Amino acid sequence: MSTVRKLVSLAVLLVAALGLSACSGTAAQAQPHTISVTGTGIARLAPDIVLITLGVHTQGPDVAEAVSENNQRAAEVMEVIRQAGVADADIGTANFSVYTQQQFDATGTPTGEILYSVDNNINITLRQIDALGELLEAALGAGANSVQGVSYSVEDPTEALDAARLEAMEDAQDQAQQLAGAAGVQLGPVQTVGEASYYPMPVYAAPSYGKGGGGGGVPTTPGTLEYTVQLSVIYTVR
Repeated sequence: MSTVRKLVSLAVLLVAALGLSACSGTAAQAQPHTISVTGTGIARLAPDIVLITLGVHTQGPDVAEAVSENNQRAAEVMEVIRQAGVADADIGTANFSVYTQQQFDATGTPTGEILYSVDNNINITLRQIDALGELLEAALGAGANSVQGVSYSVEDPTEALDAARLEAMEDAQDQAQQLAGAAGVQLGPVQTVGEASYYPMPVYAAPSYGKGGGGGGVPTTPGTLEYTVQLSVIYTVR
C-alpha cells in the first residue's frame, strides 16, 4: 500500500473514532428525568432498660489513701447494685482515673500542697426499670456521690425500626405518585434509596436532692421513646 493510501486510511479511521466519541459523550450526558422525595416512618416504644452511670469521687493529700477509700466505696456501691438484682454482666467500669490538683492560697500563690483526686465511674444496665428510684437512692447512700447520667432505652428496637422503614417507603411512594400526577408524568422505578435515621435522645433523670444522698426516693418516669426513620428516594419518571 502506498504512503498516500496509508495516510488517507488513517484519516478516515480518525474521523470515525472522533464521531463515535462525540456520540458516546452525548449519550453519557443524557440524564433520566427524576423525582426526589423523603419518606418518614415513626416507631414509638416504651423503654425496657435504663442505662445509668454513677460516679465515686474521693480526694486527699496521700494518693494511696485516696485510691483505697475510692476502692472501698466503689465496692460497696457495686454490692448494693447487685443486691438490687442487677447481674454482674450488667455492671462495668466506665472510667477510672487519678489526677493531681495543685493548691493555691488566697493570693493565688501555689502552696506546694497537692491533692490527689480519684474517680471511678460505673455503668449499669437496669432491666427492672420501675426499680430505678430505689437503686439510685441505695447507691448514693452506699458511697456514690455523682450521677453522671440516667437514660431510658430499648434493648432491641429492630422489629419496630423494620416497620418504620416500610412506613417510610410507603410515604415516599405516596408523595412521588402525587408529584408525578401533578407534573403530568408517569412514575417509573426507584433509582436510589438512602436512609437517615434519628434515634431518640436520652431521657435523663437525676436525684431531686442532688449529689451525696439524703431525702426520699428519686422521682423518675420513663415516658415514650420515638424513633424516626427517613428514606430519601429518587424515582425515574417518563
